[in-house]
Amino acid sequence: MLRSMREGAKSPVMKVFLLFLAAGFALWGIGDMSGGLFSSGNKAVQAGGQSVSANEAATEFERTRMTLGAGLSTGEALQAGLLNEVMGTLARRTLYQAEASRMGVTSTRNMQSAAIGREPAFRDELGQFSDIRFRTTLAQAGYTEQQFLDRLAFSLVQDQIEGSITVAGSFPQNITARLAAFRLEQRSATLKQIDIGDQIITPPSDAELAAFFEQEQENYDAPSLRSFEIIYLSPEDTQSRIEIDEAELISAFDIRRDEFITPERRRLRQMVFDTEQDAADALGELNAGKTFQAVAEDKLQWTESDTDLGFVTRGDLADELAETVFLAKLDTPAGPVASTFGYHLILVDEIQPGSEASFDEVKDQIADTLIAEQAIDRVYDLANQIEDSLGTGASLSEAAAQVQMSVGFIENIDRNGRDIDGQPVSESFGDLASDSLFLQQAWALEIDSISTVIETADNSFFVVRPTAEADSRSRSLEEVSDRVVADWTRKMALQAAKAEAEEILASAASALSGLPESGLFRRSGSGLDHAAAGLIAEAAFSQPVGEAQLVETGDSVIVVRTDTIVAAEQNEQDEMKEAMQTGLDRLVKGDIASAFALALSETHALELNPGLVQQVLVGQAAQ
Repeated sequence: MLRSMREGAKSPVMKVFLLFLAAGFALWGIGDMSGGLFSSGNKAVQAGGQSVSANEAATEFERTRMTLGAGLSTGEALQAGLLNEVMGTLARRTLYQAEASRMGVTSTRNMQSAAIGREPAFRDELGQFSDIRFRTTLAQAGYTEQQFLDRLAFSLVQDQIEGSITVAGSFPQNITARLAAFRLEQRSATLKQIDIGDQIITPPSDAELAAFFEQEQENYDAPSLRSFEIIYLSPEDTQSRIEIDEAELISAFDIRRDEFITPERRRLRQMVFDTEQDAADALGELNAGKTFQAVAEDKLQWTESDTDLGFVTRGDLADELAETVFLAKLDTPAGPVASTFGYHLILVDEIQPGSEASFDEVKDQIADTLIAEQAIDRVYDLANQIEDSLGTGASLSEAAAQVQMSVGFIENIDRNGRDIDGQPVSESFGDLASDSLFLQQAWALEIDSISTVIETADNSFFVVRPTAEADSRSRSLEEVSDRVVADWTRKMALQAAKAEAEEILASAASALSGLPESGLFRRSGSGLDHAAAGLIAEAAFSQPVGEAQLVETGDSVIVVRTDTIVAAEQNEQDEMKEAMQTGLDRLVKGDIASAFALALSETHALELNPGLVQQVLVGQAAQ
C-alpha cells in the first residue's frame, strides 16, 4: 500500500489523479484496533473540525471503483480491501484540511491557475495549454471541473504544509549515479541453441520405463478427488427465459430517450488572454476584419493547432463557455468570456445539428439491455427461491426442480480444481472448478451436505453438494503409461541436448566461431529478440567477457558466451540519474510525509468509521 502513496505524481495537479494518496489503514495503525481511531458517531472520517460523511465516503469509494476499470462489483471491491485504501485517502485529506485550518494555510485562484498552466498533461504537442486535453483528462478521471479545482486546492495546501518538512529529504547522489550506470550497461553475446524437440530418442524398453517409473512414482500419485452436484445460476443462462413485449420496449424508450439523443456539436476555435482588456482589443481587431488566425498569431503567437478545439458538445465545456458557444452565430467572433484560465474569444466554424434516434432504430438495443438487466434480477429471485426451498429441507434436485432447473455435475477434481493428471477442468458451469471461492466451500463441506446459496463473480450463484471423495493413492504403471513414456522421452531429450551443449561449452572458442554476435542488450533482456531474453541476459551479465555458461529454458538448452561490455554514454547516464534521483527523492520525502501524517492523526484526534461506510455501500448494492 505504501508504494501507492510513494509513487504519486510530482506536481500538485497530478496528485489530484492519484487514487491512493495515503497508505491505507496501515498508515494509521489500524488493524490492532488500538488508539481510539474508531468513532461511534455518524461521520466516516473526523479530525479536528473537519469531517467526511458516510455518504461522501461511499461516493468516493464508488468513483474510485469505477476509475480502476477492473470490472469489480461493490462487494468484490470491498472484499479486495478497496475501502481501506479510500478511507486512508480521505483520512489524509481530512487531516491536512484540519492542519490548514489551524495554520491558516489556503490556496488562491491564481495559484490554481498557475499550477494548471504548468502541468504537461494539459499541454499540446507545442507545449501550449490545451483546453480539450484538460477536459479530456478530467473526464477520463471522472471529475467535473469544480471537483478537480477543489482537489487541486487541497493538493496545493498539502504541498505548502509538507514542503517545510520534506524539503531536506534526498537520496545520496553518488549512489544514484552508480545505479544509473549499472542499469544502463549493455552487453553482447554469442548464442548457440539446442532444441529438445530436435533430439532423436529411441523408445524406452520395458525395463527402462519401469526403472524410471519407480524413481518418479510419487509424481504420478492420484490426489484426493471429489465429485459434486451443482446448482449454478448465472444471468447468461437465465436470459433465454426472459421475453420483452412491445409495451415494455416503448416504455423503456420513453424513459431512456436521453440516451439516444446525439447532442449538437460545434467546431470551435478560441484564444485565451490573461486580461479582459487584451481580449477586448483582440475582439476589436476581429470585428475590424482581421482573421481569427492572424490575431492569434499576432497577439498570442499561437499556431492554427493551438486555437483549434475541434468539435465540442455543450457538456464538454464549462457552463460559462457553453452558454456563449452555443448561442454564438456561425463565423461570428464571440466573447470575451471569463473562466479559471483567463478570458476567451471564440469562433464557431461549423455546426452539426443534434439528432434523436427513432424507436425502431434502437429497439433491439433496448431489448438486449432490458433482458440483461432483468436476467440479473431473475437470478437473484431464483437464488432466494432456492434458498427458501433448501431451508424447508428440500434436496438439491427438489430445489432445482421448483425453479425449473436441473442439477449439474463436476466430477473428480482435486482441491485446486484439476483432474487426476493435474490438468485444468474446462466447461465447469461458469468455470466453477477454477473459482477459489467454490473450491474452498466445496472442500470444506462434509460428503452429502448441502452448502448455502453462495454468490460468486458476475452476479452468479451456486449451491454445491459433495457426493463422493476418493483418497489420494499410488497408481500403477499401466494406469499412467502414456504420461510416463512422454516424461521419460523428454528427460532423455533434455539430457542429450545438455550433453551436446556441454561439448560446445568445453570448446567454446572453436564451436562458437563463425556464429553471429547478438546485438547489444541490457540486464532486462531489452534488445534481445528471443523468448528467453531474460534468462540469456541474466547469464551474460553474470560472467566476464569470454566466458560461457548453459541456460535451460524448458524447451531448449542455450550456450551463452559474453562477448563485449559497453558502458552507456555519459549523457544517457546523466539523464537516467536525474530521473532516478527524482523518484528516490520522492521515496524519501514520502516516508517523511507519512511520519508527519501519522503525527497529525494524534494532534487532530483522527477518528474513522469504515463500518458505517460499508453499511451505506451494502445498502446501495442491495437496491
